[in-house]
Formats: sequence, structure tokens, C-alpha cells
Amino acid sequence: MKPIVACTYCHRQQFDLVYDNIRDWEYGVEGSYAWCQCRSCGGVQLQPFPDLDDLKRAYNIEYHGYATGEKRGFLFSLLYAAKEGLFRRQMSRFVAADSKVLDVGCGAGEFLLSIKKLGLSNLQGIDFSQDMVAALERQGIDAYCGTFTDFPGQAESYDLISMNNYLEHTVAPRQELEKSLALLRPGAILVGEVPGFDSWERRIFGRFWGGNHVPRHTHQFNASFLLRLLKESGFEDVQLSHQLNTSHWALSVQNFLQRNVANLRDNPAIRHGRSRYYVPLLLLFIPINIVCVLMKKSGCVKFSARKPY
Repeated sequence: MKPIVACTYCHRQQFDLVYDNIRDWEYGVEGSYAWCQCRSCGGVQLQPFPDLDDLKRAYNIEYHGYATGEKRGFLFSLLYAAKEGLFRRQMSRFVAADSKVLDVGCGAGEFLLSIKKLGLSNLQGIDFSQDMVAALERQGIDAYCGTFTDFPGQAESYDLISMNNYLEHTVAPRQELEKSLALLRPGAILVGEVPGFDSWERRIFGRFWGGNHVPRHTHQFNASFLLRLLKESGFEDVQLSHQLNTSHWALSVQNFLQRNVANLRDNPAIRHGRSRYYVPLLLLFIPINIVCVLMKKSGCVKFSARKPY
């Protein structure tokens, strides 16, 4: 067992246990983990805490975020088309044809390829997977292989930076936000998405919650902490919204049903971290997720924040 790592925000070492005995139910990376909340600042982080090398090894799997060329069934295609339409409407508020856009943790490039359809061409991605970087460059999108902290971007040169499902994967979220602030032009926008740790689904499923995603998720955020973190990092005009996204509901049920599998790494019921019943579950949970959104208890929280002029 690794020693307890100090809070990545305030560097104290006094934590309250939220819950433990969490496993990687999706991919079977070895280890048992716990979510711990700092008594000083309220930040929630994983224990034992992975270092960068640990994280890279945790992605050495058939990771769903790196899947390309996958055949989509009718139901998934229907949901994806609806998501694409909403995405374009949202992004059109923040960008113009000449905007310079950076996607941090770009994976297979879903965000960049989608925003490219709005007529944008000055696009960049960052990921530590060489395969993903090469795949994006073959599609005409500039990509950097490495970490955001090492990225040699020009200060105050970007109109939009995206951190979709990224902050919860990092070893130091505050430093990542401060770097994005430095790269954005005055008045430019940071957008992103994180799991909602104060969601109803997390409270119901606990260690089986789909948003745990250990050990790749290193931090968790409730809405009030995320709002405070963005403001303390130098952003203003912070907007948070709870989104209609049933993926964590579906994964929570999947995780619960797979909890007794002896060898999760070679689980024949799962491919790219997803079961055959995953997509039907996405549809099944739409009604309850609508209620969660209205009550601001959804497991998917989007944010936008502006760099001051």
C-alpha cells in the first residue's frame, strides 16, 4: 500500500474517508482504492494516489476514450446524433471561424472533430497517447504528445480551451487550471465537464458508481468546490450546469453486476469497458436523469469560465 499523499490543493494530510474498497470494475486494473475528503479545504482525492507513471499504465488497456472506428448500433447512433446537435449549439456561443482552440486530454479527438464541423481549422489537441496523437494528425489536426504541464503553448494565444472529462484525471487540478488561464487570451473561455460527486447516482451506488473510474479518476468535484476552485484559479463569470447524461447510471449498474467477476482484466462480458446492455441502460435511465438535472443532482456537470480582460 502506498503512503497517504497530502491534499493536492492545500497540502494537508488530514482526511475523512468517503468510501473505500473501490475496484476498477470496467477494465480490471489491479488495486483497491478509496475516496478521501480533505478536512481543511474539502477537496476529494483518490488514495492511494497514483503518480504519472501509474496513470499511464492504467490506460494501457482497451480504453473506451481511445476507441476509434467502432461500429455503432442504431440506439447509440441516435443518442450520439442528439448529443452532437446540442454540442454544436453550445459551442457556437464561444467560437468564430478564426478561433484558436485547444483540447486538453483529447483522446480520440471527438471534441476537435466535432468543433471542426463548425468551420474551425486552427485546432490543437494534447494527449499522452502517441497513437491518439498520430491518428489526429492523420486527420489534419495538430496534436502534442505529452502532459499539459509540459505543453509549450504560447501565452495568451487561445480563444477556447476545452477540458472535457479531464480535470478528474489529473494529478494537480489547480495547476492545470492556472496553466489554462495563462494560455487563454483576455476574455477567452475555458469549457469542461466533470462527474458530479454530489449526484444522486453516486449516493445510491457508492463504490460501484460509474464516475469512480479508478485509478484513472484521481479527483472528484461537487458543484460548490468546483465553483470555488475556478474562481481561486483566476477565472470569472463561472457558469455550471447539470447535464442530461445517463452514462454513469448505466456504468453503475454494470459495475454492480460485474462485482463478483474473479478476473476483471479478462472479463468476456466487457469490451472497451462496456457491456452489451450498456446502451439500453443509457435509454432506460433518461427519465430519472431528467429529474436529477432539474434538482441539480446530475452525475455530469459542465462548466464555462472566462479569463478576465
